[in-house]
Order: sequence, then structure tokens, then C-alpha cells
Amino acid sequence: MTARGFYTLLFGAIMLLTALSVGSSGAFLLGIAALMAWLLSLASVLLAVFTCRLSQQTDCAEISRGGSCLYTLSASLFCPLPVAPLSLRVALPSGRQSEYLLPARLFGTTASDNAFPCPHVGVFEIGVLRVAFGDVFGFFSLSQSVRAPLIPVTVLPVPQETKPLPTSPGEGESSSAQRAQADRTTPADTRAWQEGDELKRVHWKLSMRRQALMVHTYETPQRPDALILLDLAPPPATGALRAGMIDALTETCAGVLKSLLDSHRIARMPLSGDHPRELSGQEPQALSPMLRALAQESFSRPSDFARVLLLASRRMRRTGSTAILTANLTPHIADAIIALSRMGPRTRVDLIAPGALSQEQEQLLHLLESCGIETHHVSVEGRS
Repeated sequence: MTARGFYTLLFGAIMLLTALSVGSSGAFLLGIAALMAWLLSLASVLLAVFTCRLSQQTDCAEISRGGSCLYTLSASLFCPLPVAPLSLRVALPSGRQSEYLLPARLFGTTASDNAFPCPHVGVFEIGVLRVAFGDVFGFFSLSQSVRAPLIPVTVLPVPQETKPLPTSPGEGESSSAQRAQADRTTPADTRAWQEGDELKRVHWKLSMRRQALMVHTYETPQRPDALILLDLAPPPATGALRAGMIDALTETCAGVLKSLLDSHRIARMPLSGDHPRELSGQEPQALSPMLRALAQESFSRPSDFARVLLLASRRMRRTGSTAILTANLTPHIADAIIALSRMGPRTRVDLIAPGALSQEQEQLLHLLESCGIETHHVSVEGRS
């Protein structure tokens, strides 16, 4: 009961008491009118509470960031007395909550269609959390939680255009780099001597028959895999800035994946977040489950990304290119990146940071560049 309802009940009681004391018919009518209004308001609210049925649905379970999700809410009432519009607390696909008024029919079903924007990547549960019932006089207000489950909506990252990952030895490097990577135990063919060839590669029997120096050629181990390592630790920000940094991380990662898969290169993406798993693919069709996996990461569990990088060293034998994306570049992580790059793969580091880089971040990027590692700064400013 609201304060208005309490004072109305008190007024009606006083008027009835006054009428009985002095025999005033006017006071009696005022008291009866106030009490009748109070009772009818109580009855209307209770009927609305017990007869209201809510249903909700969306037109999509997945949507790309920046799109709109159509949400349909239906309310059914069987109440012969007028009630105030239903006050609803609704969870939005942006992660926020909002108050919403729904004028409901006394008999029948009221439907309402709403288009909610989806500004950030993630999995969001949308729907009505609580509903409040009130009477037209404002005497009563009863609220209750909605038992119906919320509807999960996955907001997928939009791949950002990125430069192709650099190729690795065996995939376009110079002949000197290929010779350095050659498998000396597997001769593949022979060719004429060239300046710079090693003497131990000479095929002496064939050279004597042809009266010209011939040398062995060896198989160069191909390193077709591209490894994408994403830092899933919480970004160093809160609120809208944190959500923007997660958008930048996932969409930059999605751009790298799309570039690789469109070129039919093998892309492998291990994720060590809430549900550790690894996704891989070589065709453009493999992009959809990877985008879904990126959206499902919460970026809320503290993790040692340097340890993740060191564990990835076990697969460097088949890794030709490595893309590393982080919003938490530290000296410990930079040392792990340098150690990883010295094992053979061409490495690129994308640092996601709001605004200008700090002095420490600039120094760490300069250190990485001096070790032959490609670096990029992805700014969060201006992202919608």
C-alpha cells in the first residue's frame, strides 16, 4: 500500500467515526466513498496479479554487433476493474536494465514490439525481470519477479579489416631462409650448382657423369598453420570503456580469422577462458562458430597470459604465423612474446588500448619491434 492509500483509508475511517459521533450524513457518504475506492483498488490489483500472464520472444538468437533485436512482449489479463499500466523492469541486450510501462487491456492480450540496439559483443539475457501492478488511484503497488526464463541473445563481433598475417619460412621466404629450414635427411631433387651452395650438398656421382657440379635439394618443412592467441583476462577498464575494449579485442581477432580463412589458410584459435577449447578451420564456413565462441567469452576470469604464450611453444613446429591480441601488455608478456617469436613463426602483436599509449606501453612495443615483431595499436576511441 502506498502513502496515498494509507491516508485514504485513514480519511475514510475518520469520516465514518465522525458520522457516527455527530450523525452527519455528509461525513458518512465521504467515508463510504473513500473506503469503497480503497477496496476496489485493492481488488483490481489483486485480480491483476493473479490473472496476468506474460510471454516474450525475440526474432533472432544471434545478431551482429550494431544491429537491432526485435523483442515482442505479450500480456494477458482477465480483470473487470481498471488498473494502471504495468511497470516492467526489462533486461536489455546492451547489458543494462530499463523501466518500461505497458498499458494492458482488461480482457484479452496486449502485444508490444520493441527494437533494442545491440551495441556490444557478448551473450546477453533479455526479458522482463520484475512486473509491478498498480491501481488507477495509486493506492496500491505490488511487484513480483517473473518466473519465465530470460531469452539469451548472442551479439557476434563484426570482423574488422586487417592486414594479412606475414608468411613463414616455406611459404614464400627467400631461398636462404628456406635452406636454413631444409630437412637434410630427405633429399627431394637435384639442380645445378649456384653461388653460395654448401660443398656438402654436392652430388658427386651425378656431377662426374654430367661433367658439371650438381647439388641435392631438400624438402623444406611447410608451416601452414596460423595460431591466434587472444588474451582473455579482464581489460584494465570499467563500464562502457571495458565493453568497448572487449569489442575491439574480439573484432580485431575476428578480422584476422576472416583474412586467414578467406585465403584458405589453416587457422587455430585456442581459448583458455571459462570453457577451455580450441577451434580450427581452413574454409570461410569455419568463421561462424569462431565468432560465436568469441562472443561467448566473458573476459572476467583473471588469467596468466604469459603462461598461455609459453604453453603455445609446444606447437611451434607446425606454426608459421602467430597473431597475439592483448589489452594487458606487461614486461612479462613481452618477454614471452619474444621467446615465442624466436622459435620460428612470424609474429604480429595487436595491442588494444584506449586513447594514446602510456610510456611503458610505447617502450614495450618498441622492444618488440626491435626483435623483428610486427606491432599495431588498436585504439578504442570512436568505436560505436
